[in-house]
Amino acid sequence: MFCQHAGQQRRWKFVAIVLIVALLSVACAPVGAPGAGSGAATGDRPKLTVWVSVTFTPDADAYHDDLMTQWGEENGVDIEIARMSQDERRPRWQTAIETKQFPDCAAIELNDLPKFIVSGDLVETTAVIERLNQQAGGLTDGAFLAGRTADGKHWSIPSFSSTEIFYVRSDKVAEAGLELPDTWEDTVTIAEAINDPEDQFWGWGMQIGTPSWDSEVQFTSILWSYGGRTWDEEGKPAIDSPETRQVLDLIKGIWDAGLIPPDAPTWDDAGNNRAYQSEISGMVLNTGSILRYLQTEDEELLEKTAAIAVPAGPEGRFISGYYYQWGAFNTSPHADLCLQMMEWLLSPENLQGFYEAGGGNMLPVYKDMLAHEMWQDPYRKVLADMVPATRPQGYPGLTTPWVLDAWMDHTMVKMLNRVLVDGWSNDEAIAEADAALWKWYNDWQETLAQ
Repeated sequence: MFCQHAGQQRRWKFVAIVLIVALLSVACAPVGAPGAGSGAATGDRPKLTVWVSVTFTPDADAYHDDLMTQWGEENGVDIEIARMSQDERRPRWQTAIETKQFPDCAAIELNDLPKFIVSGDLVETTAVIERLNQQAGGLTDGAFLAGRTADGKHWSIPSFSSTEIFYVRSDKVAEAGLELPDTWEDTVTIAEAINDPEDQFWGWGMQIGTPSWDSEVQFTSILWSYGGRTWDEEGKPAIDSPETRQVLDLIKGIWDAGLIPPDAPTWDDAGNNRAYQSEISGMVLNTGSILRYLQTEDEELLEKTAAIAVPAGPEGRFISGYYYQWGAFNTSPHADLCLQMMEWLLSPENLQGFYEAGGGNMLPVYKDMLAHEMWQDPYRKVLADMVPATRPQGYPGLTTPWVLDAWMDHTMVKMLNRVLVDGWSNDEAIAEADAALWKWYNDWQETLAQ
């Protein structure tokens, strides 16, 4: 209380002095002279307003909050942290976007980052990224690409990544006399062998629901592994290809054979979680969420489960993942301080503590950190091992606003459902998807040209 009272006395003294100086200036100024500017420094400590998301790992959130507060104390900066849930975050961001009243710096939602980049709202981070990329073996390929533009400039700093793995009922596979799958062709063979619809058990809980982001992840990952692309290196639509037809034929064969639960087209993102956890499906693709559930809620099913790398296609092993980013806004009067804090906060030494506090929920963005002892646990290791195969949306090009708009519209899984559910030919479904992708692309080109 004493410090607060003393501070108030100092501020009142300062205000009195300013008022006296201002009155003298007015009294001495010639008639008609312009008034003095109001931008004189007040002597107050700078303050950074920081918006961050709830990560559903309270210990990790508290760790990051403590780090930001520590940095502020050591550097004479007041830090105001607003940590928000998804429901709280979206309307606040929408208001900020409409009014251009942004925080000083923030953890930015994935679908907003490219739009902030093209609208010119963010401060360039290239110099920071170059310094961070010299540490801990450098940033992973996916983390380095996220937030980067075609001219080689960076506009954000990655904090953690998220990837997916493959869950398999190892007991069912063993009963069928088979090995765990390494390729998508192996997966089809196993699905056929363990499928038993009469007993309400389906071989593969493939995520194909149109309201699901996991469905986009599933389809895109298989497409990449067969050499197909949604977008090319320049960010233009590339879905009309022989590889897309090959993947559509593959999945249609699985669907027609009854290897996927019949209600799968209606699943949301929790659909394949429920299918595996309720033991009606033998294989699913998902994040570490199923693993955490089994470890805490169902040890019996955990013992019958193999958590393995995502199967490979003819062109390799890929997974569509997410890279969570921080950015500084150029509306901030203290953008330089934001960059300094973010560089320190998202450095390898500080992120290691964040990952440990998260218990494996957040994956590293630095290559050497994947070899840390915390990732040698067999279950965590399979997640860590998938990081090098994880690519951001838009691969092999950049993550652009039109890429994410098409992603958010479930363009790929809509195409898939045209074939599986509506009975369209591959050519018809691809033509509709191609037109949708080009519309997203052209609309954004017009916006950028204005």
